[in-house]
Amino acid sequence: MQPSHLLSVQDALAGKRILITGVTGFLGKAVVEKLLRQVTDIGQIVLLIRKGRFDSAEQRCEEDVFSSSIFDRLRQQQGADFWKGKVSVVDGELTQRRFGLSQDAFDDLGQQLDMIINSAASVNFREALDQALSINTLCLNNLCALSSVKGVGEQATPVVQISTCYVNGFNRGFMREEVVAPASGLIPKLDDDLYDIEPLLAKMQEKIQTIYDKKLNPQKAEQALIRLGIEQARKYGWNDTYTFTKWLGEQLLLKYFDRRNLSIVRPSIIEGTWSEPVKGWVEGVKVADAMIYAYAKGRVSVFPGDDRGVLDVIPVDLVANAVILTAAQRMEQQGQYRIYQCCSGRTNPIQLRDFISLIQEESIANYRQYPKLFAGKPQERFRTVNLSRFRLYMTAFKTQTWFATLVGRILGSKVAKQKMLKAKTTAELAQIFGFYTAPKYRFDSFQLEQLMAHFKREDRVMFDVQADQFDWPTYVQKVHMPGLHHYALQNKAERKAERDGKLVSIKKAA
Repeated sequence: MQPSHLLSVQDALAGKRILITGVTGFLGKAVVEKLLRQVTDIGQIVLLIRKGRFDSAEQRCEEDVFSSSIFDRLRQQQGADFWKGKVSVVDGELTQRRFGLSQDAFDDLGQQLDMIINSAASVNFREALDQALSINTLCLNNLCALSSVKGVGEQATPVVQISTCYVNGFNRGFMREEVVAPASGLIPKLDDDLYDIEPLLAKMQEKIQTIYDKKLNPQKAEQALIRLGIEQARKYGWNDTYTFTKWLGEQLLLKYFDRRNLSIVRPSIIEGTWSEPVKGWVEGVKVADAMIYAYAKGRVSVFPGDDRGVLDVIPVDLVANAVILTAAQRMEQQGQYRIYQCCSGRTNPIQLRDFISLIQEESIANYRQYPKLFAGKPQERFRTVNLSRFRLYMTAFKTQTWFATLVGRILGSKVAKQKMLKAKTTAELAQIFGFYTAPKYRFDSFQLEQLMAHFKREDRVMFDVQADQFDWPTYVQKVHMPGLHHYALQNKAERKAERDGKLVSIKKAA
């Protein structure tokens, strides 16, 4: 049964001025591209970006954001200046008070905004704790202050926060679209939705300061802060610093906004596009790609994991659609907070063994199509084993590697170096990603699917979030692996030559 009043993305966002953070990142670009291409009546997209090594934030935006291949379709349709007029750039640092702006500039910015979409994050699973807290948690105080420039309560500028499904931490079972209780039970509860995070934040800041006070060299200090982050995360119920600090960020926002004017979008493992604006677009080597890349280079053949566990991967264009639908709903319907999980595990689950099998089949059959990945035909099969068997394997492999290294030093063999690199890579990847390949949970996405049903038919087509719209063999073998090879492994010179060539073709056609 359809709702009596259907929402419209176009109507909700027409004339609106929306601040978006994190646009130099993967998801941020996808959101901006979809808004520019499909929400033609949007008022203004404001990008918060620090200028870094560039002369201005606008120059960095042009070089680090709009030069991306995800904007090629817009470039072809509208020319090289496709973004000018619809986009304004603010030179600011998210983690600095008022973003480093003067009070007047900060207030002027806040007065002009109709919505804030926060896509900024440090997605380094082993980030130093001080950095992870600053980027994923504490900087949200600046967004809260910006939101409240217009007023408090219902007058505050609404916020859409991009979080992660993995804030569920060490909890097990069916993970619903709701506030997550820490698996450890060590963080006191204030009420049904809120936990008392202030004493915990203060305690962690004291621990960070203790490391600062030791005046270690920068490398040793960073390693100490990384270890502290992992220790604290696992103590309180999370696998890594990233997911722990993202949960803390959710709590900070829920408390500040008194559970109003806030929507949280939690994606699972975000990978390359399924269809829009082009099949297979991806930037960088993501979670699943790290294993694909290491396998292709012969550096990993065994990995800890649960063969029957669901590996929850979601294409980035579906996540961008979810963000835009969430923003449109929040614009039209104020009030109570909402949480949506954008994932594949409910409607289109794939087991780890099947995902790996698809990668392996494509690698063996078509390795010649991926010269940046494969130097030759893969010689070993990639397999997963349970954690106890993996530990036995690593013990035996390290012993073998030690012996090969000893012989290699005597005989000058290159095999020893290759084995040492394989042992090191396998251990590092297992330490970082092992949690994600042995899942003891499945994410729910019912509320997000219901949200789509509240929009007009054209929006349900244009901003489809349904994970069952694609089949895994096609996505993995025909879309993602070619995209990984073409986009993620393309160097800057290749990218520039391709972009310049397309622009020349457009000019000739004109």
